[in-house]
Amino acid sequence: MNIGIAITDQNDWTTRALIQSIRDRGASPVPFRLSEITSYAFDLPETGGMDAAIVRDVGAGAFEEVSFKFDLLRILAEEVPIINTPESIQNAANKYYSLYLLKKSGLPVPETVVTCDVDVAMDMLDRCGEIVIKPIFGYKGIGIRRFRSDPDLFDSNRNFIEEILSKRGVLYLQEFIPMKRDMRVFVVGNRAAGSIYRYARNGWITNLSQSGRPERCVPDPEQEEIAIQASNAIGTAFAGVDIAETGDGLAILEINGTPSGKGIFEACGVDVTRDIVDYVISMLSKRI
Repeated sequence: MNIGIAITDQNDWTTRALIQSIRDRGASPVPFRLSEITSYAFDLPETGGMDAAIVRDVGAGAFEEVSFKFDLLRILAEEVPIINTPESIQNAANKYYSLYLLKKSGLPVPETVVTCDVDVAMDMLDRCGEIVIKPIFGYKGIGIRRFRSDPDLFDSNRNFIEEILSKRGVLYLQEFIPMKRDMRVFVVGNRAAGSIYRYARNGWITNLSQSGRPERCVPDPEQEEIAIQASNAIGTAFAGVDIAETGDGLAILEINGTPSGKGIFEACGVDVTRDIVDYVISMLSKRI
């Protein structure tokens, strides 16, 4: 059995763990980079003898480059199962659409507004007291800005928000949830394979790539169920579901469709890549 892994960095912890987990199951890993595939019009790209493929990372890039990579994944999915599917990765990557899917499924999400009107943004800031502005397509906590309502800061807040709007063309606004930590639940299939708290080390952003600190967490049944339902709503076979504990209960912050397993392994000793590989092998065995 040959299991492909779409990668961008061969030294990435999750990539190396996936390779080892595939070997431990008696299968052969086939790492490949979407950026190195050449496609001839109307011909399917070579699958390299893969029976299935796991998408570890698609990689950043210009709009056309990223679009082409997802096109390749969609075409490859016509030949072999792709986990996660390109559609579910796109659902997760788009913060606006993913929250729409979560809200549609009756799951708890923060108050969120998407607008091209600075006055709407300023009204929300005044109403909520504090808001965050995020890129709709963002990762690793990059490009997130926090704003606090204050009459003395009105002009500077408005100027900064106008600057963000001029660069992005749209504003993705969310109420700020005061917290020292959030929860990352790693879902595989219909179970929570591992979970951590993520503590902000400097400031308020908990992303591990922004110096956040992971700590072992045992979610309660409600937290597990919400994480599993969130992954199902997005369509992912595996996902990192980020949940905040608020004064009113729980709120799903976002979903990662190409999550790293490093933080959970370091905090809990749980290698979620084994669960991912087991899921793929089980899926393939049912197709035989």
